[in-house]
Amino acid sequence: MKKLSIVLFVLIIAIVGCSNGNDSSSKEVKGTIEAPQSIQPNEKVKLEVLVTQGDKKVENADDVQFQVEKEGYINQEMTKAPHEGKGVYSTDYTFKENGEYTITAHVTVDGDMKMFTKKVTVGKSKE
Repeated sequence: MKKLSIVLFVLIIAIVGCSNGNDSSSKEVKGTIEAPQSIQPNEKVKLEVLVTQGDKKVENADDVQFQVEKEGYINQEMTKAPHEGKGVYSTDYTFKENGEYTITAHVTVDGDMKMFTKKVTVGKSKE
């Protein structure tokens, strides 16, 4: 009976310890990609991602990289995005030709990697 009481006591302590401070919704990492509205081929533009966790701007992400893929093509190349301040990470990028592109920001915070995407049109859109 004494052993059972000890096991139950340890189990209760473990459950209580694991349940404290587990408000994951307020600590979720979010990213908002910013790119110019109008982009022309061979024009250098600034790609930015604002990284937040809860209501705070992330100033110390482990890693932030951009991947840009033209519709119908696969691009494995990643471009590092250094921290500019106030939770913003950015890099310059030159879109080589007209078309639809997907910009993906790969953001790693506290070892947890998240991806955020935005679609942009370079040059004239298909009509």
